[in-house]
Amino acid sequence: MSENSYLGTFQFGGIASGLDTSSIIDQLMSVERKPLERLQNDFETLQLKQKAWEEVDSKLSDFWDFLATFKLKSNLIPKTVQVSDENVLSATASTSATNTNFKVKVNSLSSSTSLTPNNTLGNIPDLTTQYYQLNGRTTPVAGTFTLKALDSSGNVLETLNINFSGTDTIGDIINQIDTNSTYFTASLNNGKLRIEEKVGQEGTVANILLGDSSDTSNFVEVFNLEGSDYVPGGATAGYIESTVHVGAINTSKLLSDISPDVTSGIIRINGTEITVSSTDTVGDLIARINASNANVIVWYDENEDKLMIRNKEGGPQSITIEDGDSNGNNLTNVLDDLSWVDSGGNYLGTIIPGSAANVEIDLDGDGTADLTKTTWGNTVEYNNVTLNLKSISTGWVDVQVTQDVDATYDKISEFVDKYNEIIGYIYDKLNEDAVKPEKGETLSEEDKIKGVLKGDDNLEDIFNSLRDMAYGVISWSSDVDMAYRSLYEIGINSGDAGGTYENTMKGVLQINEDKLKQAIQNNAEEVWKLFAYEDSNNKGIAIQFKDYIWETTKFGGTIDQISGTTGTIGLEMRDIAKRMTSLIDQLQRKEAYYWQKFSAMEQSVSQMQAQGSWIMSAFAK
Repeated sequence: MSENSYLGTFQFGGIASGLDTSSIIDQLMSVERKPLERLQNDFETLQLKQKAWEEVDSKLSDFWDFLATFKLKSNLIPKTVQVSDENVLSATASTSATNTNFKVKVNSLSSSTSLTPNNTLGNIPDLTTQYYQLNGRTTPVAGTFTLKALDSSGNVLETLNINFSGTDTIGDIINQIDTNSTYFTASLNNGKLRIEEKVGQEGTVANILLGDSSDTSNFVEVFNLEGSDYVPGGATAGYIESTVHVGAINTSKLLSDISPDVTSGIIRINGTEITVSSTDTVGDLIARINASNANVIVWYDENEDKLMIRNKEGGPQSITIEDGDSNGNNLTNVLDDLSWVDSGGNYLGTIIPGSAANVEIDLDGDGTADLTKTTWGNTVEYNNVTLNLKSISTGWVDVQVTQDVDATYDKISEFVDKYNEIIGYIYDKLNEDAVKPEKGETLSEEDKIKGVLKGDDNLEDIFNSLRDMAYGVISWSSDVDMAYRSLYEIGINSGDAGGTYENTMKGVLQINEDKLKQAIQNNAEEVWKLFAYEDSNNKGIAIQFKDYIWETTKFGGTIDQISGTTGTIGLEMRDIAKRMTSLIDQLQRKEAYYWQKFSAMEQSVSQMQAQGSWIMSAFAK
C-alpha cells in the first residue's frame, strides 16, 4: 500500500509489552485489504478487456482496409489482353471492355516537335587553341602521352611518345605526332582530333593502344577520345577520332561560362515561366525545366554538345521559347547562347514538327481495315482497350481481350481467407478459456487476455452480424436486375454436408472452385455486383461488410462505446478507481487507528512496569 499520511515516519511497537506489534497490525490490515484487492482485480480485468477489444478493433479495421480496394471493379474483375507481337504494341483493357478479338496494323508512330540547335554550347577550338584552354569537361594536365600501333597479330609496330606543355597549341601537338610517327598523322576537323594512317600506310595498323601507365598527361580525356574505337583501314586510312569537339562542355558548367552576359531572370517555354539564376549550372537549368509544367523534355547531347528540347506530347505542336516575363522584363540573355532562339524569338536551329500516329483496325479478321485512327500520341483507345504503340508493323497484329478468370478467383479467395481469419478469431475469443497460472508462475499479458471476452454479449452480436452477412440473401430492390443474391449461388458456402453444421456454427466459408470460376467466366459483371454494387437502396455483400465494420470501429462506434475512454468499460474503470481511492484512505485511517490503540496499550504497560519497579524497590528497603 502507498505511504500512510496519517502516520509518522517511524513506528516502534512492543518496547514495553514485548509484542510484535507491526506483525499483528499487518495481519489485521491484511483482512481489511480484501475488498481493495477485489477492486484491484476487477480493475485489472477491465484493463485486459480493453486490450482485448483493441485487438478486435484492429482485426476488423484490417479487414475494412482490404474491402476498400477489393470492391473496385478494376481489382475484382480485371481483363487480360494477349498481343501476338509485343514488339509492335502492348495493350490493356478496362473492366468495361467486351471479350473480343481484332487485328491492328501500325502504319506510323507519333513523334513530337523538336529543336536541334545549330551551335554547340562550348566553343569549337582551332589549331591555335592552347592545351590548357581545353577545359570544357576536365582540367587539362600537360605532360607525356603514349600511342602504340599494332598489327593484325597484336605486335607493336611503333611506340609514339609525345611531350607537351600547357601552352602548346593543338597545332603544336599535331606537329609532334606528324613528325615523330611513321604510321600516323593528325588533324583537327570541326574541333575533333583525328589520328589516322599516313598516306601509303593504309591498312597497315590493325589497332592502337592509347596511353601508358607512365604517362603524365590526361590527353585521352581532354581530346574526348574516351568511348571512341579505332576504325581499321584498307582502301582508306584507319583512324580514331574524338567523340565530340574538344571544346565541348558538361552539365556542371555554369551558364555564365557559356553566356558571359547571362543575368538572373525568367524564361518562358510554352507559356510557363521558369526562373534562371546567373549561378545556375547547365544541369540546374535542365532539371528546373523538366520539373516545370512547360510540357517539354530538355537534355544535353554529349556527342553533339548541344542542349536539345522537344515537346512531351506528339503531333505538330509548336515549341514557344521566350526570354523574360510576359511584360518583357526579367530578361536572362541566355537563350541565344543556348542556340534556341534569338532576341526576336526566331529559332536558332532546326525545328522538326511532330507527326501523328496512324493505326488501322480489322474488326472481323478478314485482313481489311474497318477503321483508321490517328492520334498525336502513341496511345490509341478503342472499345475500352488501350493500345500502346511501340513500332511500325509490316503486317497485322492479333489482339485478344478475355476475362481474367484466375485473377478474379484469386481475389475472391483472398476475400474468403480474410473473412475466415476474422470470423475465426472472434469465434475463438468467444469460446477460449482463461489461462490459470501454475503455482509460482507469472502469466504473460497474452495469456492474461485469454478468456476475458468469453461469452461476451457484444462480441457475440458482432460475430452473428458478420456470419449473417456471409450466409445471407440480398433482397435487391425491384428496380435493379441482378443475377445473384447470395454467395452460395456462385459457389461460396459453409461447406457443411451430411448433417454436420460445425462450419456454419463457426461462420466459416469455403469455395467450390469449379462453380465459382464458371460464374466468373460466364458473368463476371454480375459477380462484381454481388460483392460491390451500391446505390441508395442496395448494397452488395462486400459493401455491407465494409459499412458494418465502419460503424463498429469508427470513433463513437460500437467498440468505442464499449471500450473507449467514455465507453462502458472506461466508465466502470473510473468508478472503480474512485472507490479504490476512497478505500485506500479508509485503510490508512484504519492502520493509523490500530497503531494509536497499540501505542496507548504500550504506554499503559510501561506505566504499570514503572509502578511495579517502584513497589519492588520500596519493599527492598
